Amino acid sequence: MIPSPTDYQAALAQCAQCGACTAVCPVYRVTGRESLTARGRLHLLARLNDPEALGELLSRCLLCGNCKRTCPRGIDLVSLTVSARAEWGKKGGPSVLAGFLARQALAHPALAAALAKAAKPLGLAAELPMDSGLRLKLTGTVSPLPALDASLNGGAPPIRSPRRPALYFPGCLATHLYPEIGPATARIIAHLDDFRLLTPDDLSCCGLAAQSAGDLDQARTLACRNLARFASLGGEEEATAPIITTCASCYAALKGYPGLLADDPVWRPAAEAFASRVWELSAFILAHGSRLTPGFREASPVRTVVYHDPCHLRPTITRQPRQLLDLAPGLRRLELPHGVQCCGQGGLFRLAHPRLSLAIRKPLIEDFLTTGAELAVSSCSGCLLQWQQGLKASPAQVTHLALLLDSQLANAIP
Repeated sequence: MIPSPTDYQAALAQCAQCGACTAVCPVYRVTGRESLTARGRLHLLARLNDPEALGELLSRCLLCGNCKRTCPRGIDLVSLTVSARAEWGKKGGPSVLAGFLARQALAHPALAAALAKAAKPLGLAAELPMDSGLRLKLTGTVSPLPALDASLNGGAPPIRSPRRPALYFPGCLATHLYPEIGPATARIIAHLDDFRLLTPDDLSCCGLAAQSAGDLDQARTLACRNLARFASLGGEEEATAPIITTCASCYAALKGYPGLLADDPVWRPAAEAFASRVWELSAFILAHGSRLTPGFREASPVRTVVYHDPCHLRPTITRQPRQLLDLAPGLRRLELPHGVQCCGQGGLFRLAHPRLSLAIRKPLIEDFLTTGAELAVSSCSGCLLQWQQGLKASPAQVTHLALLLDSQLANAIP
């Protein structure tokens, strides 16, 4: 459930002022400003009544969730920040037009196409969030993800019948930005036990961009639209089929639909049933993929890879991607010397504070370069973009987890 502004005082009274959130805040690490930590922001939210000052304060949060995971008293600073953004957004603030255009484009593909014709001459592309499908599509700044020897993979293995359906939610990343992710995912699923991948058409954005910006009404609209689309698929098998996504942000959003719609007696039961069916790709593979491991091919030379944890997966999905990478004989996984780090993208954060975003990314890229790894792999659109830009002067490549796993598969099921 999304908190209301009246919850700030109660949360502040609960805060132990221990500073645990400060120690893990990426923004604090590069600014040293206590007001930008979860503890400082909570203190100001409970006392400030200046929309402009609050807008600036709230925009400097990545919503990475480190504070929530670290807080010894379990204060949900992420939801409180989203709630505050919603309240602030009703009163105005910087970059309102940019955020509105981005969210509208993600919600309405036809509008995105219309804006695409005018975006460059009007200079609108520069004002859209770095991780919105629209902005990336308009600016042309995204490099295709490398094929990673895809020619060695002869396509999907023979289909065994009968097979149960697994439904695919590609999200804006695989729909608009990197369409090669969808076919790669289908080939991987074809290697699993008794599943075939089906992708419903007319899906909407997951709604996370709108929710993170504080536009909760639009986030709920998008959520209900997706719930209705999946409910309309018909057959009994589809009604209970697992729903797989290859996007870290979409996974967090889809799993969060029950909380987003907690106050809606009509949609909440559907949201709860839907969320219980949602799987992140690597977790689904490990739960259903006894036939996948023998499908990995031998490769020489072995390629070195670093897996980057998207912030949206850190609470629940960290072991599974690493376990899969370790199972592929053609890969050797390395860890960063200083451990898991935020890349600094954060959706609208990258738009509002580009210099701060790059300052957060800088030590991450430096850490990666010391490993000598050939590949950086992740499953978040924003993270992939940050890595691409950060490594553009390096011979290292950046790729999506699904593409890398697909490249390691042999041509057929043994």
